[in-house]
Amino acid sequence: ANKQQASISMIQRHLRIGYNRAARMIEKMEQEGVIGPSDGTSRPREVFLNKIES
Repeated sequence: ANKQQASISMIQRHLRIGYNRAARMIEKMEQEGVIGPSDGTSRPREVFLNKIES
């Protein structure tokens, strides 16, 4: 999460996956509190984590 933003299209491009899978990932990240809710526009969502630790 370099840009502190997330969107379905960003995930599709970076992971080379389809829309439905990317949308499910966004939905799951929102449920887990990783990203903010959609504001009803096509703008990217806010990312709450600074760094993902492994």
